[in-house]
Amino acid sequence: MKDAPETMMRVKEEVESMEPIFHQVQLLLNGSGSLNRGNLTMIPIQNFMATLTGCVIVYTRLEEKVNGVCGFSDHTSSWKRAGVVVDRVKWGLWRHEDVLVIIEELQRHKLSLNIMLTILSW
Repeated sequence: MKDAPETMMRVKEEVESMEPIFHQVQLLLNGSGSLNRGNLTMIPIQNFMATLTGCVIVYTRLEEKVNGVCGFSDHTSSWKRAGVVVDRVKWGLWRHEDVLVIIEELQRHKLSLNIMLTILSW
């Protein structure tokens, strides 16, 4: 990571900033947490599902991008993956423009989920 491009560091920050949001979503789905159940009718379930699906799609694209840069394939076993990261990273394959689109999509989904969770906890 020390030689990673700035966009990779931004992606890392975006992914890390989504952790607490996904934690709140998990609490909502488990029926726990401090969310106001009366506000559940204020957000159509289709909107919530569409946003979560969008997150999955963006994370899948990001995973494919990282795997391509690191030389991983679907057939690479996890124990082999850990040992080749340092040797296989090819930052030249990390297309800046593609990653900026991913960052924007992550930010958009984060904002949508944040708004929905704020409504539910209000």
